[in-house]
Amino acid sequence: QYKPIFAFYFMLYLIGLGLNERSISKEALEIIPRCKRVYLENYTVDFPYKIESLEKEIGVELMPLGREEVESEKFLDEAKKINIALLIYGDVLAATTHISLIMKCNKEEIKFKIFHNFGIFNAISETGLQMYKFGKTASMPRWQENYFPDSFAEIIKDNLKIKAHTLLLIDIGLEIKKALEQLKTACGNHKLFLDKIVVCSMMGTEHQKIYYEKADNLPKDIKSPFCIIIPSVKLHDMEKEALSELANL
Repeated sequence: QYKPIFAFYFMLYLIGLGLNERSISKEALEIIPRCKRVYLENYTVDFPYKIESLEKEIGVELMPLGREEVESEKFLDEAKKINIALLIYGDVLAATTHISLIMKCNKEEIKFKIFHNFGIFNAISETGLQMYKFGKTASMPRWQENYFPDSFAEIIKDNLKIKAHTLLLIDIGLEIKKALEQLKTACGNHKLFLDKIVVCSMMGTEHQKIYYEKADNLPKDIKSPFCIIIPSVKLHDMEKEALSELANL
């Protein structure tokens, strides 16, 4: 069992950014100046703001880390000699990759501290859908030539069987038009009929939008980052009322 330690040692700070460039915590802002290097994990999301805006808010120049660099975990060795920080969009531990980072730290006795923040799993509560009624979360990858994974449709089907909502996370770089095409094709492959769906765009920012429409009626210019929610076929009366009032504003 890992034991985070906050003391005067060289450390790795895993810092959640929240959903906009100003939502980093005051506690995290006090820690960042102590770090020799401040990395930004930049491969799991289309940021809803310019990285320069984030650097201005934080007051440091950020060093981007791609998927291979994060998953190799080599940068963790630096935390044995200097203080480093890894900034992560949303909350810190939503992605499996980041769980593996703290497991490696625990194994190699690298000191670390986690600064949580809010992420998409919190923000979707603004739809009015009840959080305890969500089932398993699914991810929609970007289809490529001869590669059309659609197992997310089976997860949607399984959730619908137990009257649960499905949060569908969208791969980076996948625009709304293509995402809706993939959703329609995948559901057709799995003999799954969808009525109205929810799309949440740029949540946590001043430009956030929540849409509740049939897929064919949704705007084709919805901005990234966005997620899709497949509501349960059986909505609570309060959920119906909230969706009708909070969506499409």
